[in-house]
Amino acid sequence: MLRLVAAALGGVSAFLVLAGLPARGTERMSVSPPSQETRLQLEAVSLSAIEQAHVENGRIVLREVPEPDLRGRTFEAVGILEGALEDVLEILADYRHYDEFMPRVERTVVTDESETVALVEEHLKLPLGVHKRYRLRYTLRRGADGFRVDWIKVAWPEVPLSQTVVDTSGFWQVARFGEGRLLAVYHVYTDPGRVPLGMKGLALSLSKRELPKVLERLRRRHAEIFGPRIKDTG
Repeated sequence: MLRLVAAALGGVSAFLVLAGLPARGTERMSVSPPSQETRLQLEAVSLSAIEQAHVENGRIVLREVPEPDLRGRTFEAVGILEGALEDVLEILADYRHYDEFMPRVERTVVTDESETVALVEEHLKLPLGVHKRYRLRYTLRRGADGFRVDWIKVAWPEVPLSQTVVDTSGFWQVARFGEGRLLAVYHVYTDPGRVPLGMKGLALSLSKRELPKVLERLRRRHAEIFGPRIKDTG
């Protein structure tokens, strides 16, 4: 069961409960629902006292997650949403409309879908006229007090490497955080591979700066559909 381990403002730290990522490089194309109900596997992730204070004040915390054995970089954004858990789930599970609030997403095409798993082709428009596309497998897991949406990149043989990224994966974690509030974590790993003109560092920097915008736009999207809940801090 998804739960908040500690959330006292006056404490040294707070803890979110997060599930572990699926192993990178696993490319199973089937979207058939599993024979047994998919369960959340959770692990505690700490917020420092400063990070917690920022989050409680409505700010979005951006941080890098060290993964020295990987060639790409991992970042996550953490922030509070105000509203119903089911409303946010409706937005994040609506892969066909990601282009309406996700930065750099031009369009998405859902090629297969079940109740918990979807295959989605995402087309991105990046700075300097660069276009990328890749196919992701999204997996939805629900708990009593929250939900999680994981994604991994899967094979798309028709797309050359020059038009995609080497790897990307991540997750959304949204959990209840007190009365009428939700704590959202947006966690992304990206290895863009070879970038023209040796601009890989710039590409990763842009990816990092986009993360808070995702939460800001999710807040706006939520307000547009379900009414104003929380002010944008961007």
